[in-house]
Amino acid sequence: MKQAIVLAAYGSRHEKAVASLDHIATRVRQSFPGVPVRLAYTSRTVRGHMKQQGQEADSVPKALDRLLDEGVTHAVIQSLHIIPGSEYHELLSLANDLMLRKGGFTRVEVGFPLVAGERGVERVARAIAELVPQCNTSHEAVIFMGHGTMHPGNAYYEALHAAIQEHDPSVHVGALEAEPGIDDILVRLARQNITRAHLLPFLFGAGWHAAKDMVGDHPESWKSRLEQAGIHCEAILKGAGEYDQLVQIWLDHLSDAMQRLQRG
Repeated sequence: MKQAIVLAAYGSRHEKAVASLDHIATRVRQSFPGVPVRLAYTSRTVRGHMKQQGQEADSVPKALDRLLDEGVTHAVIQSLHIIPGSEYHELLSLANDLMLRKGGFTRVEVGFPLVAGERGVERVARAIAELVPQCNTSHEAVIFMGHGTMHPGNAYYEALHAAIQEHDPSVHVGALEAEPGIDDILVRLARQNITRAHLLPFLFGAGWHAAKDMVGDHPESWKSRLEQAGIHCEAILKGAGEYDQLVQIWLDHLSDAMQRLQRG
């Protein structure tokens, strides 16, 4: 049996997002010494930009094909996504195809994204409650901005918001491209008479979405919308992949997948 790990991230050229990927890759290599670790990017656009700059940027299938050529028989694809959306389910389909393909892998396992299942929601909620900035008054709030998706997995954002509220009612979770969006959050904050907010990306890395859509100067950014409502904003541009509390959850998912790999 020859094993390997592929870390599957959406990807970003932004230096803050790269910092998240470097951090988790280092932790993975420390946790699984001697096991080859490859980075792969699920975004075709990101891969294209990276290749234009002369950087290596494999898709997940390409990274796995390379490992197969190197004689790897058992592989884990560890999702670095936040929720089980369409890209995570594409990884599941890919793993199935690679095991059925003639001359393919003996076994391929896929590690869960950060938030998965009811127990996963509660665990992430507890971790977030530990790392959020302390609110000094009842008029302060902490807002996490996720990406959002039209996939049914988007329901995890609302579930996570509800779970975090049980720990700390001042913390809110929303999504950039789905519900609950900034309009929903503004309604929530108005009910609580919030005048000050800490903005944090709930993305693997604090890349362009954080820099532009969360705290950008254009009128539709979350920061602009909040300030238009009279709420002073402070941003913490740090992605989920930079927090050890959250990285440990991904590592535990990877450990579970590696254990499953041993059974094949």
